[in-house]
Amino acid sequence: MSEILTDAQLHRLTGTKSPDAQKQVLKENQIPYVRRKDGKPAVTWEMVNQSKLALQPNQAPPPLGFNLEAVI
Repeated sequence: MSEILTDAQLHRLTGTKSPDAQKQVLKENQIPYVRRKDGKPAVTWEMVNQSKLALQPNQAPPPLGFNLEAVI
């Protein structure tokens, strides 16, 4: 199970201490979060890492076989 980021880690990740601003930064970066009872966002490192993977551009799979034109 992934641990929830501390307030300090969330501040470092988002660059702001304001819960509303943190939620905006998370939303802009497509990082899902859960709103706690006190209004602060709760995020795990797994959520952050999965978001980073989703934001990477799709790469074409490598071609199968040999490139015979490169040999000539």
